[in-house]
Amino acid sequence: MINDKISLGEDISLDSATEYMSIQDGRKDGLDTLVTIQDKRTGEVVFKGKNRTMISGSEFMAYHVFRLNNFNFTTPTYNTQIGLDHTVSGSQNDLGSNYVTQVFCVGTSGCNRESAIWYPVSNKKWIAPSELVPFQYVPSNKDLTALQRETYFGRKEMGNQYIAYYFKKFDSNPIYKKQYEDGTPWNASIFEDNSEANAQMSVTTTMTITKDDCRDYFINTTGINDGRFNCLSLCLAWTDVFDGFTYYQDIRPLTRINFPNKFLNDLTSEWLVTYHIYF
Repeated sequence: MINDKISLGEDISLDSATEYMSIQDGRKDGLDTLVTIQDKRTGEVVFKGKNRTMISGSEFMAYHVFRLNNFNFTTPTYNTQIGLDHTVSGSQNDLGSNYVTQVFCVGTSGCNRESAIWYPVSNKKWIAPSELVPFQYVPSNKDLTALQRETYFGRKEMGNQYIAYYFKKFDSNPIYKKQYEDGTPWNASIFEDNSEANAQMSVTTTMTITKDDCRDYFINTTGINDGRFNCLSLCLAWTDVFDGFTYYQDIRPLTRINFPNKFLNDLTSEWLVTYHIYF
């Protein structure tokens, strides 16, 4: 039986008495990352930190690294837990090559309401559906346009004359680099390189929370003075189409990061989030 704290690239030791594997000083957070949040208006960096791989992300990586036989995800999806419109369950094919990271969500459970001290992330604690902040919260008779629905997803008719959209697409496709740690690119001769420089693959993706995001939910519920977000997850999903619109299915968190409150009562504030993931 293998300890669930094992992550890729760590030294392991075997206890022959118990037949358990354990890790000494393992990287419990998963893949190495750097996440920055900038004030989009000024460019000022207001937060830097590392995310943590969620247990659903660990399931995903184990399946894809080894293409495990008879594998099924145990973790729930946002689709079923929220009751998103047009939810269907994926086949093994849908959860295979079509299942990738392509949307994100934000929530309010990463930090005390007033404090700038954020909580540590547990890989067992996703941003609960009740703690998600919809990016768009619009009256039922003023639904998003077809163009807007190419950016916002996770549609839910709320039953109170409003429609929520809980997920947002990345700003652009992920950019990957093959480089040494000093930024110099490596090539096909990498295995013959005798330098001391470490090589790596990096993937960078960006996403924004704009002045048009998140605020309407608070304005139409508890009030804009409650408006804030303090955690963010990159999410796995595959796409389906109903009535000409794209719907993301089997949405699960790959990663989560918590940070100090970003308050929404300044109606002009915008943030740019940049994710660097190192392999």
